[in-house]
Amino acid sequence: MSQSRWATKLFYSSAITQGAIYVIRPMITYRALELDATASTIGFIAAVYALLPVLLALTFGKMVGQIGEGRFVIFGTLFIGVSAALLLAADSLTVLAVAAALSGLAHLACMVGGQTMVALKSPPHEYEEHFGRYTFSASLGQMVGPILATLVAGSTGVMPKSTSAAFALALALAALAMVPVISWRNEPPTVVGRKEVSGALRAAGKLLKKPGIFAAIFTSLAVSSTGDILVVFLPLYGNENQFSALSIGIIISIRAATSMASRFFLGRLSARFSARQLIRTSNLVSIAMCVAMAFAPNAWVLGAVVFVAGFSLGVGQPLTMTLISQLTAPDERALAVSTRLTGNRLGQFVVPAVAGLVAASAGASAVFIGLAILVSTTFIPRQ
Repeated sequence: MSQSRWATKLFYSSAITQGAIYVIRPMITYRALELDATASTIGFIAAVYALLPVLLALTFGKMVGQIGEGRFVIFGTLFIGVSAALLLAADSLTVLAVAAALSGLAHLACMVGGQTMVALKSPPHEYEEHFGRYTFSASLGQMVGPILATLVAGSTGVMPKSTSAAFALALALAALAMVPVISWRNEPPTVVGRKEVSGALRAAGKLLKKPGIFAAIFTSLAVSSTGDILVVFLPLYGNENQFSALSIGIIISIRAATSMASRFFLGRLSARFSARQLIRTSNLVSIAMCVAMAFAPNAWVLGAVVFVAGFSLGVGQPLTMTLISQLTAPDERALAVSTRLTGNRLGQFVVPAVAGLVAASAGASAVFIGLAILVSTTFIPRQ
């Protein structure tokens, strides 16, 4: 498979699968509200989305080195469709939580496969460019997905008319995302992963002891958790403040659009500044914007703040991918990718659960203050 062909197929599929996931995530919150869920229950469902990935990410990292990156992308895309079909039938909070967990696991499989493919097939001097384009394609899907969801679902003011219509859209997108990658079903692994007799957890522990790895993974955890919380709690914040479902969908898309823009220019920025300089600066901006979100008086101001936050949050993910790829050997990279994703999902499991409790007692605006504190912890020195 030529370099241009694998990259083009992956980027197209990534954009569409991310679009499907970003149709699903906000609509899970609205479906939960339809089922009379409390803020703490919404936080719990958001945490469940990351639970299975936390438990299985390291195992996936070892499996992808044996099964192949392309097949992992195919499996993940297939089960995004299955989870969307289950969400269509979700008439209780229990079924909703199960479907959310399955969609989280499917999303993880797509990311483990896709990020490992980029890490192994890209020449080292093109890491920033390829990871930037990969995350750019993801942001494109994240931008379009919420807008399509709100347009298809309609609006009755602060709530959609039909969350089922949005879940049907996600099912169709998953089927479409399968088209460019189905030819990978017989592709072997690019590099056969290192077989660790000590097990995935111990192998990951050894990896974390390498200089710079833990700091990069923790930064990725904080940034990804912050972006994830915005997708889940902006609908709740809008509901509390009587912002329309359409305006919240547009605001979520604005975050993705400016994240996409930051990744488009990442190659030029990386030529002028080091990865660590870019991460520190973007995190400072993210802290300020999270605080500002808590005091947004209307949807217009909230949209403007999220516009800036999307740009700053968009920088962290591709740069931490680059740092981790540079610090690991080729036969360690599948495990390194899955270790990073385990950190992300651990944050996305713990932080929403805590955020739900905070929102239940102090309102959704307090969640944004908590996110500012979380991103601030990335400045604590680590080996």
